[in-house]
Amino acid sequence: MSYKSWTLSPYSSGTSAYGHVQSDHWTGAPAPTPGAPHMNTVSLPHPNSTPHHPSSFYDMSSGSGTPHILALNPLLSYASRPPLYFNVAQDIQHIRLLPGCAPTLLHAHALNHSSTQLYIRFPQYPHWSIEVTNSRGVTVYDVLIRIRETLNYSISSQEASVSPLASEYFRARTRTDPREYMQGVKRVDLLGPNVFFAGLSPSINGPNCWDIHFCPNV
Repeated sequence: MSYKSWTLSPYSSGTSAYGHVQSDHWTGAPAPTPGAPHMNTVSLPHPNSTPHHPSSFYDMSSGSGTPHILALNPLLSYASRPPLYFNVAQDIQHIRLLPGCAPTLLHAHALNHSSTQLYIRFPQYPHWSIEVTNSRGVTVYDVLIRIRETLNYSISSQEASVSPLASEYFRARTRTDPREYMQGVKRVDLLGPNVFFAGLSPSINGPNCWDIHFCPNV
Protein backbone atom coordinates (compact mmCIF):
# COMPACT_ATOMS: atom_id res chain seq x y z
CA MET A 1 0.00 0.00 0.00
CA SER A 2 1.27 3.45 -0.86
CA TYR A 3 0.90 6.22 1.68
CA LYS A 4 1.31 9.95 1.23
CA SER A 5 4.20 11.41 3.23
CA TRP A 6 3.87 14.74 4.97
CA THR A 7 5.04 16.61 8.06
CA LEU A 8 2.58 17.04 10.90
CA SER A 9 2.44 20.56 12.30
CA PRO A 10 2.94 20.62 16.09
CA TYR A 11 -0.57 21.83 16.97
CA SER A 12 -1.51 21.51 20.62
CA SER A 13 -4.90 20.33 21.81
CA GLY A 14 -7.45 23.11 21.62
CA THR A 15 -5.39 25.22 19.23
CA SER A 16 -5.37 23.00 16.17
CA ALA A 17 -6.26 24.13 12.67
CA TYR A 18 -9.24 22.03 11.65
CA GLY A 19 -10.52 20.70 8.36
CA HIS A 20 -13.95 19.27 7.45
CA VAL A 21 -14.57 15.60 6.76
CA GLN A 22 -17.67 14.50 4.93
CA SER A 23 -18.87 11.03 4.05
CA ASP A 24 -22.19 9.19 3.80
CA HIS A 25 -22.10 8.24 7.47
CA TRP A 26 -19.87 10.80 9.20
CA THR A 27 -19.79 14.57 9.14
CA GLY A 28 -18.30 17.06 11.53
CA ALA A 29 -15.44 19.39 12.30
CA PRO A 30 -14.86 22.19 14.77
CA ALA A 31 -15.47 25.73 13.67
CA PRO A 32 -12.27 27.34 12.37
CA THR A 33 -10.37 29.64 14.67
CA PRO A 34 -11.13 33.32 13.90
CA GLY A 35 -8.44 34.69 11.63
CA ALA A 36 -7.24 31.24 10.60
CA PRO A 37 -6.79 30.53 6.86
CA HIS A 38 -9.83 29.12 5.08
CA MET A 39 -9.75 25.35 4.40
CA ASN A 40 -11.89 23.82 1.71
CA THR A 41 -14.10 20.81 2.39
CA VAL A 42 -12.28 17.54 1.68
CA SER A 43 -13.99 14.21 1.01
CA LEU A 44 -12.53 11.26 2.90
CA PRO A 45 -12.64 7.94 1.06
CA HIS A 46 -13.78 4.90 2.98
CA PRO A 47 -11.28 2.05 3.48
CA ASN A 48 -11.55 -0.55 0.72
CA SER A 49 -12.18 -3.37 3.10
CA THR A 50 -14.99 -4.04 5.57
CA PRO A 51 -14.19 -3.25 9.23
CA HIS A 52 -14.03 -6.23 11.57
CA HIS A 53 -16.37 -4.46 14.00
CA PRO A 54 -18.99 -1.73 13.62
CA SER A 55 -17.68 1.80 14.17
CA SER A 56 -20.77 3.18 15.90
CA PHE A 57 -23.21 2.41 18.72
CA TYR A 58 -26.16 3.92 20.57
CA ASP A 59 -25.55 6.19 23.55
CA MET A 60 -28.66 6.14 25.79
CA SER A 61 -27.11 8.44 28.41
CA SER A 62 -28.13 11.74 26.85
CA GLY A 63 -31.34 11.89 28.92
CA SER A 64 -33.44 12.95 25.96
CA GLY A 65 -35.09 9.54 25.57
CA THR A 66 -33.80 9.33 22.01
CA PRO A 67 -30.86 7.01 21.20
CA HIS A 68 -27.80 9.08 20.35
CA ILE A 69 -25.66 7.44 17.68
CA LEU A 70 -21.93 7.93 18.06
CA ALA A 71 -19.81 7.14 15.02
CA LEU A 72 -16.05 7.27 14.64
CA ASN A 73 -14.24 9.29 12.03
CA PRO A 74 -13.26 6.77 9.29
CA LEU A 75 -9.59 7.53 9.99
CA LEU A 76 -10.01 5.93 13.42
CA SER A 77 -12.38 3.04 12.60
CA TYR A 78 -11.04 -0.49 12.98
CA ALA A 79 -10.35 -1.89 9.52
CA SER A 80 -8.12 -4.57 8.04
CA ARG A 81 -6.71 -1.89 5.73
CA PRO A 82 -6.36 1.34 7.73
CA PRO A 83 -6.50 4.65 5.80
CA LEU A 84 -3.47 5.90 7.70
CA TYR A 85 0.03 4.65 8.49
CA PHE A 86 0.76 5.05 12.19
CA ASN A 87 3.66 3.11 13.68
CA VAL A 88 3.16 3.70 17.41
CA ALA A 89 6.86 3.03 18.05
CA GLN A 90 7.73 6.15 16.05
CA ASP A 91 7.15 9.83 16.68
CA ILE A 92 3.75 11.24 15.73
CA GLN A 93 5.29 13.27 12.90
CA HIS A 94 5.84 10.07 10.90
CA ILE A 95 2.11 9.44 10.40
CA ARG A 96 1.18 9.14 6.71
CA LEU A 97 -2.19 9.08 4.98
CA LEU A 98 -3.46 7.35 1.88
CA PRO A 99 -3.19 9.44 -1.32
CA GLY A 100 -6.09 11.86 -1.60
CA CYS A 101 -6.37 12.42 2.15
CA ALA A 102 -5.29 15.92 3.17
CA PRO A 103 -3.24 16.35 6.37
CA THR A 104 -5.95 18.68 7.70
CA LEU A 105 -8.24 15.64 8.07
CA LEU A 106 -6.32 14.75 11.22
CA HIS A 107 -7.73 17.87 12.86
CA ALA A 108 -11.37 16.97 12.21
CA HIS A 109 -13.61 15.65 14.98
CA ALA A 110 -12.89 12.12 16.18
CA LEU A 111 -16.63 11.49 16.45
CA ASN A 112 -19.62 12.59 14.40
CA HIS A 113 -20.68 14.73 17.36
CA SER A 114 -18.32 17.27 18.91
CA SER A 115 -17.69 15.25 22.06
CA THR A 116 -15.21 16.87 24.44
CA GLN A 117 -13.93 13.53 25.68
CA LEU A 118 -13.69 9.87 24.81
CA TYR A 119 -12.13 6.83 26.42
CA ILE A 120 -9.84 4.19 24.95
CA ARG A 121 -9.38 0.74 26.40
CA PHE A 122 -6.47 -1.65 25.76
CA PRO A 123 -8.18 -5.08 25.89
CA GLN A 124 -4.95 -6.85 26.87
CA TYR A 125 -3.86 -4.17 29.34
CA PRO A 126 -7.01 -2.62 30.93
CA HIS A 127 -4.96 -0.42 33.30
CA TRP A 128 -3.59 1.44 30.27
CA SER A 129 -6.97 3.05 29.60
CA ILE A 130 -6.81 6.53 28.06
CA GLU A 131 -9.04 9.56 28.51
CA VAL A 132 -8.80 11.98 25.59
CA THR A 133 -10.15 15.47 26.20
CA ASN A 134 -10.47 18.70 24.24
CA SER A 135 -12.86 21.48 25.25
CA ARG A 136 -13.42 22.34 21.59
CA GLY A 137 -14.17 18.75 20.61
CA VAL A 138 -11.78 15.78 20.50
CA THR A 139 -9.98 15.51 17.16
CA VAL A 140 -8.33 12.60 15.36
CA TYR A 141 -4.97 14.15 16.15
CA ASP A 142 -5.83 14.35 19.88
CA VAL A 143 -6.58 10.62 19.87
CA LEU A 144 -3.41 9.62 18.03
CA ILE A 145 -1.08 11.73 20.12
CA ARG A 146 -2.56 10.39 23.39
CA ILE A 147 -2.08 6.83 22.12
CA ARG A 148 1.54 7.59 21.32
CA GLU A 149 2.10 9.25 24.71
CA THR A 150 0.57 6.33 26.61
CA LEU A 151 2.66 3.74 24.81
CA ASN A 152 5.80 5.81 25.35
CA TYR A 153 5.61 5.38 29.15
CA SER A 154 8.23 3.23 30.87
CA ILE A 155 6.88 -0.07 32.12
CA SER A 156 6.81 -1.38 35.67
CA SER A 157 8.55 -4.56 36.77
CA GLN A 158 5.13 -6.22 37.02
CA GLU A 159 4.36 -5.30 33.40
CA ALA A 160 7.76 -6.56 32.28
CA SER A 161 6.98 -9.99 33.70
CA VAL A 162 3.87 -10.26 31.52
CA SER A 163 5.87 -10.45 28.31
CA PRO A 164 9.27 -12.16 28.44
CA LEU A 165 9.88 -11.00 24.85
CA ALA A 166 9.56 -7.30 25.71
CA SER A 167 13.32 -6.95 26.22
CA GLU A 168 13.94 -8.50 22.80
CA TYR A 169 11.69 -5.98 21.06
CA PHE A 170 13.19 -3.21 23.19
CA ARG A 171 16.69 -4.05 21.93
CA ALA A 172 15.49 -4.16 18.33
CA ARG A 173 13.73 -0.81 18.67
CA THR A 174 16.68 0.97 20.29
CA ARG A 175 19.55 -0.69 18.44
CA THR A 176 20.45 2.50 16.53
CA ASP A 177 19.23 5.03 19.10
CA PRO A 178 21.36 5.26 22.29
CA ARG A 179 19.06 7.91 23.78
CA GLU A 180 16.04 5.61 23.52
CA TYR A 181 18.08 2.73 24.93
CA MET A 182 18.90 4.80 28.03
CA GLN A 183 15.16 5.27 28.70
CA GLY A 184 14.63 1.55 29.13
CA VAL A 185 11.75 -0.75 28.18
CA LYS A 186 8.49 1.01 27.35
CA ARG A 187 4.89 -0.08 26.97
CA VAL A 188 5.22 -0.17 23.19
CA ASP A 189 7.73 -3.01 23.57
CA LEU A 190 4.99 -5.19 25.09
CA LEU A 191 3.10 -5.03 21.79
CA GLY A 192 5.74 -7.18 20.14
CA PRO A 193 5.51 -6.98 16.34
CA ASN A 194 2.03 -5.39 16.45
CA VAL A 195 3.19 -1.77 16.34
CA PHE A 196 0.81 -0.40 13.70
CA PHE A 197 -2.44 1.27 14.73
CA ALA A 198 -5.36 -0.69 13.22
CA GLY A 199 -8.20 1.43 14.60
CA LEU A 200 -10.82 1.61 17.32
CA SER A 201 -14.02 -0.38 17.82
CA PRO A 202 -16.88 -0.02 20.36
CA SER A 203 -15.94 -1.35 23.79
CA ILE A 204 -18.11 -3.44 26.09
CA ASN A 205 -17.29 -0.93 28.83
CA GLY A 206 -20.04 1.43 27.72
CA PRO A 207 -20.89 4.40 25.48
CA ASN A 208 -18.02 6.49 24.16
CA CYS A 209 -15.48 3.89 25.23
CA TRP A 210 -13.46 2.27 22.45
CA ASP A 211 -11.13 -0.72 22.20
CA ILE A 212 -7.83 -0.14 20.43
CA HIS A 213 -6.36 -2.63 17.94
CA PHE A 214 -2.90 -3.12 16.50
CA CYS A 215 -1.44 -5.16 13.65
CA PRO A 216 2.06 -6.21 12.51
CA ASN A 217 1.92 -4.39 9.17
CA VAL A 218 -0.31 -2.22 6.98
